[in-house]
Amino acid sequence: MYLTKEEEKILNGEYGWGLAKAMQVIVSVGDSLNSEKLIGITHAHISGVSYGNIGEPGKKLIKQFSDEGIKFSVKTTVNPIGYDTLDYDAIPFTKIDRNYIKGQEEVLRSLQKMGADLTLSCTPYYLPMVNEIKIGSSVAWGESNAVVYGNSVLGIKTNREGGPISLMAAIVGKIYYYGLHIEENRIPEIKYKVNKPENYEINEVRASIIGEIISKIHNNDKPPYLYEKLRNETTVKEFSASIGAAGNLAMVVIKGITPIKFNEKEINETITIDFNDIKKREDELKPNDKPDLIYFGCPHTSKYEIEKIAKYLKKVDNLKTQIVITSSRNEMSKIDKDALNILKSKNVKLIGDTCLIVSPFGYHGLNVVTNSYKAYFYLSKKGINVSLISLDDLEEVLRL
Repeated sequence: MYLTKEEEKILNGEYGWGLAKAMQVIVSVGDSLNSEKLIGITHAHISGVSYGNIGEPGKKLIKQFSDEGIKFSVKTTVNPIGYDTLDYDAIPFTKIDRNYIKGQEEVLRSLQKMGADLTLSCTPYYLPMVNEIKIGSSVAWGESNAVVYGNSVLGIKTNREGGPISLMAAIVGKIYYYGLHIEENRIPEIKYKVNKPENYEINEVRASIIGEIISKIHNNDKPPYLYEKLRNETTVKEFSASIGAAGNLAMVVIKGITPIKFNEKEINETITIDFNDIKKREDELKPNDKPDLIYFGCPHTSKYEIEKIAKYLKKVDNLKTQIVITSSRNEMSKIDKDALNILKSKNVKLIGDTCLIVSPFGYHGLNVVTNSYKAYFYLSKKGINVSLISLDDLEEVLRL
């Protein structure tokens, strides 16, 4: 790999142990991928900051950098942790060990000392600092849904980096020139269409199933091209999350959304997904029994989604099912007061800093209904019974 003189100085330790260590990791991975050079990044989003995921080894590594006085070279945000920092007992059916909290607090102190913005959210794309990033800019993001959303919706460039890589990239402000940082690797070669009736609407559950199908059958190094209209922000977000959860894809070119120029006539392969296959999977995932809990917020809900839920619940008398919403502090700060009052009156749990899939939530046999394929994918692995519904079908579920 070609390195500039400045990069060689960093690698050789002339600026201290911390920068050298981070550069060694980035260069080693880049070399293994046959990357020709390093490029600068404008932002980093670090996944894997939950103490439940990284444990003592991860905590010690981050603290070591912090104790050395290392600072992040670019604006850096971080993923959710395993609990609400303002209410440790906020998540139903969950017990947070106080030693767990102690370990997590040490991780957060170290990250903050290094200059991270403790956003504790998996939706960095809702943040003003991210919205300011120019199309075509390279970043280093480690959260799977954000990676897909960033590439596919915002037009910024990132590979699907693991937590340690995004941490090291944030320190040196550079990443290897590889994969989706290279423009030609972002041009699709296979188009996906849905064979459907004229009035068939693709809501977030159907979009997520399409994402699951594409993730399983796409065998091309270039991103797939979805030749379908996704109706709103919720649908786009949940589609991105399903792509990230069900497979290894980091980008989908979405018709009318992805800011990219290419010649559609050069795409010589089209794969058709039949709506009956989507319906079959949708029926498999529908709830049949009354849920113990209804969950929204994986990825974190937006202000718009929270207010929409409140609008639905305003019509409901005698709500008996516990509803949990997870979101970022940034989005929660924007919610209309009337919506907040409705949620409070219905005993809805509005929880920040965490989500159910990174928390110690739940137990085997619990029945959960959600509009999130990603939540279904990961909570099911815990033995939790998870069903999928669209946010627009909330009233129907409450009648079960």
